[in-house]
Amino acid sequence: MNYIQSLRSVIGTKPIIAPGSAIIVVNEEHEILLQLRSDTNDWGIPGGGMELGDSFEETAKKELYEETGLIANQFEILGLASGKDFYYKFPHGDEIYNATVIFKAKGITGELRKDNESLDLAYFSLESLPKLNDTSKKILEKIGFLD
Repeated sequence: MNYIQSLRSVIGTKPIIAPGSAIIVVNEEHEILLQLRSDTNDWGIPGGGMELGDSFEETAKKELYEETGLIANQFEILGLASGKDFYYKFPHGDEIYNATVIFKAKGITGELRKDNESLDLAYFSLESLPKLNDTSKKILEKIGFLD
């Protein structure tokens, strides 16, 4: 059971502060990697919640590999996302206030592969993005990728 699941077993769906990392992966064609999420059935940036004892960078490394199969040899902090603008209610009722460090992954190796959290993985140009989930859209706006 992960940290968030253990909290949920005690407090149910009530709002929590959820620390985590979001990872921006840009390919050689300057396209951004997005994930069609299995839990919300919408497109978003790879990332996830922090486990006890992990740093934000360790969280980014784990989530990037788990959700995409990719490995980064370096992470650059692009910004922070927190506060009431980063509240989210999942379709199943869980409520969170995200406290997220936004990283750009550098020195990428590995092959794209989906896991149980990903229905699809694909690169998109900023001019042809699919409909993004609200959190990912706000993150991209926060770091200046979207106007």
